[in-house]
Amino acid sequence: MNSSELRRTALSYLGCRKDVTPQMTALLEEGLSEAQRLSRFRAVAKTFEKPLSFLRQEPYAAFLAGCTGYALVAMTLGAEGERRVRALMTLDPARAVVLDACLSAYIEYEGDRWESCLGENRTYRFCPGYGGSDVSDNRYLFAELEPSRIGMQLLPSGMMAPQKSMVGIVGLGKKAVKSCADCMAAAGCIYRKEGRRCYDSGKSF
Repeated sequence: MNSSELRRTALSYLGCRKDVTPQMTALLEEGLSEAQRLSRFRAVAKTFEKPLSFLRQEPYAAFLAGCTGYALVAMTLGAEGERRVRALMTLDPARAVVLDACLSAYIEYEGDRWESCLGENRTYRFCPGYGGSDVSDNRYLFAELEPSRIGMQLLPSGMMAPQKSMVGIVGLGKKAVKSCADCMAAAGCIYRKEGRRCYDSGKSF
């Protein structure tokens, strides 16, 4: 496990960019350890060559331009971490907030590692809700992947349960990494206005 990468990502979710106090560092280390212990990462994928109908519209079409195929992916950490966060909200809200950020960082990290099974020549994961797309498009991915077999549910709102779950699209046959410069939402990005990223890649703006 790349602990430094997890720390940076969790701190980004917490909105901490510098001057991290010893108290925050201790909370973060505890949160990362607990996130690892509580997580039950599971994932499924399905590959395609021709785009499904909803992927022919923007911003998906632009994201998949130049790819020879793509994979739909679904992943979850399970519900144990979510239950622990809810319990901590009444007992120790600060620990709850830090643990929630650590769980978010952990599913991103585990998802990126797991996607290596799709090969090296691939894009990053693009999820409904990114770049002006609609979170309700999650329904198309659920219909194809049936992620209920790994314990995921699609709620009427288009969100998912457990909360630490994701579905997305990974382009195949083209190498692409997350970059602010190439992001379709860069112009109005609230993270860039605050001088930070929605992810941590070690790259500058």
